[in-house]
Amino acid sequence: MARGLLEDDHEWRICLEEAIAMQPGVACHQLFVVILLTDEVAEPYLLWNQLKAGLCNDVRYKLHHMNHYQVDQEIPEDDVYDYGLWDLNRMLVGIGRSFADFPPMPLPQQQWSHRILNPLLQAEQYDIDEMTTLVEEQRAIFNPE
Repeated sequence: MARGLLEDDHEWRICLEEAIAMQPGVACHQLFVVILLTDEVAEPYLLWNQLKAGLCNDVRYKLHHMNHYQVDQEIPEDDVYDYGLWDLNRMLVGIGRSFADFPPMPLPQQQWSHRILNPLLQAEQYDIDEMTTLVEEQRAIFNPE
């Protein structure tokens, strides 16, 4: 690569940098997966390592929204990148591939799938205290049947 005999990932890096500047994280994840599937990426690990902050720019929001962390709680950077890796790998697994096919790509360390709830339920926002009070009030007016 240093002598110019092999192609580097400069074009892919530019493509992803432009996407990161204009698209939400999920679109960038899809683009990263498509780029990996071209089998033309010389060093996918370096591409990930250089752009992981941009590729995971919406992960903190997702983790807070999924109630894995309190709103005022700082999310460790390792968790942000691990979730990003998990999400990318999940997309690859959906089409019959995985990061194991692209060594030395790191693999996610946590099993995030068991922490993700039903997306329809996740979209609903309820105040637990308010709902508990409402249930207690309503229980008092139930009939015996």
